[in-house]
Amino acid sequence: MIQRYNRQARFHGFGEQGQQQLGTQHIMILGAGALGSHCAEMLVRMGVGKLTVVDMDIVEIDNLHRQATYDEYDAQDMLPKVIALQQHLTQINSEVEVEALYQELMNTNIEEIIANVNPNIVMDGMDHFKIRYLINEACHKLQLPWIYGAAVGSKGTVYAIDYQGPCLKCMLQTIPETGESCAINGVLPPAVQQVASMQVSELLRWLSGHGFSRKLITLDCFEFNYRTLNIDQLKDSECPVCAKGNYELLNQRTENKIEGRCGDVFLFRFNSNTFDHVAYLPTRVLKSNPFAKVMTYKDYEMTLFKDGRMNVYGIQQEGEAEALYHTLLKSLK
Repeated sequence: MIQRYNRQARFHGFGEQGQQQLGTQHIMILGAGALGSHCAEMLVRMGVGKLTVVDMDIVEIDNLHRQATYDEYDAQDMLPKVIALQQHLTQINSEVEVEALYQELMNTNIEEIIANVNPNIVMDGMDHFKIRYLINEACHKLQLPWIYGAAVGSKGTVYAIDYQGPCLKCMLQTIPETGESCAINGVLPPAVQQVASMQVSELLRWLSGHGFSRKLITLDCFEFNYRTLNIDQLKDSECPVCAKGNYELLNQRTENKIEGRCGDVFLFRFNSNTFDHVAYLPTRVLKSNPFAKVMTYKDYEMTLFKDGRMNVYGIQQEGEAEALYHTLLKSLK
């Protein structure tokens, strides 16, 4: 099999030893969207030992311009991203074991999920900052390295974090503004691909014995600006996470039933049996499969997932979201 990878193994900084090491690694990618799918494809093509991908969403048509491997058939069939990604990656390299976990990551389960998978390293493919702070706390508590990545508009940021820090919490005031939503601000595919490439490059440095670059990397693919900052100076000796081991978000053991997402989207959480009792809801089902149901109610569009999550589109204010949630909840009782 080494012949398959000989072009990358010939690079002196990586070599056959790096290739052999890559083949023993179990890498966990959190999120199967733009960054996660590109990282997954690169690693599978390169011959990683095992890949575990966690995601809660289905493939939609507006994902296809920036997310790797998915196609129009996946969107038409409303396949979970992890299932579609697993199928496509297996066709790319059947020698790599790809594990798909179709579930939401929250403060109530993220530590257990990561601990049960027990990866060598975690890669960030998420799309909002709150979950990244959870990843930061969980990986520090479990003493796992992880690689942060974000892309929005034409900009991107990459930072590889080890147990000693500085951690994401240390850099709270210094991280560039790439935390906005691509649903609001848009995103260029080259920004996504460059960030994913940098994330994988940090991984290759780490597993081939060179260590992380120890740099905070920022880029703008439209203005052609690339900057690096030595992160050692950013270490916060009073950081509640990497200095004091205080895991505030992990210790919050409750979940929000109503949560604002990007733009006019809200996430509702119902009991998992709601998926099988959708007939009680005052909605009209337009399309369904074993994983999700697309519905409408008044002027709202909704996607109900098998675990009871519901994305609702077209809500303008939090009060409107609360009223709608309780209307739907009342119909289920």
